[in-house]
Amino acid sequence: MKRLLKEPLLHFLLLGAAIFAIHKWRETRRTGENDSANTHLITVNAATVTRLKEGWTRQFQRAPDADDMRGMVEAHIREEVLCREALAIGLDRDDTIVRRRLAQKMEFLTQDIATSAPPDEASINAFFKKNAGRYAPPARVSFRHVYFSREKRGEKLDANAKEALAALQDGNASDEDFGDAFLQPFEYSNQSEADIAGIFGREFAAALMKSPESTWLGPVASTYGVHLVRITGSHASPPTELGKVREQVLRDLVDERRRTANEEVLQQMKKNYEIVIDDAALRNATPDAEKTAHASP
Repeated sequence: MKRLLKEPLLHFLLLGAAIFAIHKWRETRRTGENDSANTHLITVNAATVTRLKEGWTRQFQRAPDADDMRGMVEAHIREEVLCREALAIGLDRDDTIVRRRLAQKMEFLTQDIATSAPPDEASINAFFKKNAGRYAPPARVSFRHVYFSREKRGEKLDANAKEALAALQDGNASDEDFGDAFLQPFEYSNQSEADIAGIFGREFAAALMKSPESTWLGPVASTYGVHLVRITGSHASPPTELGKVREQVLRDLVDERRRTANEEVLQQMKKNYEIVIDDAALRNATPDAEKTAHASP
């Protein structure tokens, strides 16, 4: 039985059955096959009572008494009446919050089917091998830098930085002979890209992680100004064993399956609709389109 639950074919059949049931329900509502008596029938059956009781118990950590149950039933009937009347007069239409909530509930339905059976070890291992880089510790670098202030240098900023770079690359000068005062250190050791980005900005950090060692380069812009940088050491990320990150890998695999299942169901559902997009209106809605229109004679 456990092996059967893990079969992808079974998951596909379950998804197909859910899609068919939803489509059948939509068609039933659309064609008005429900008679007026059933449309106005509100049934509080054993399943409803059980659901209300379990919800109360989870919330209050005790079983409800008779008065509590009667109160919940009355609240349920009130909610059902108001909900049906709201749907009847179309209050659910053009309501962004309601639409998002309904879409979310449909996704939850898909997720419940997609995750009915936990991934087996072979699936976990395959997912880990495919995405091993995601779980490896970040690469790190050590570096020195020379800082040039935008405020102090003004229009001469780039020229001053390039002049200093040429002297440093020739080996005829020390980095201490150039640059401006800086509130942060001029030398950093064993820093990850995230560490560097937190100080100098993401673009500066990305540039450093791609730079070769032992040579001055730049100018590299940061949130402060521009810098000349020399990488003094690189520390590649070591491979990670599955055992150390297994729980995270399992969560990511389940999340990926949920997203895949949601997309598969959505594509199947879209086949029930004729979708027409006003491409001209879409193009005209962008700022670029407005600029082009104003520039036309």
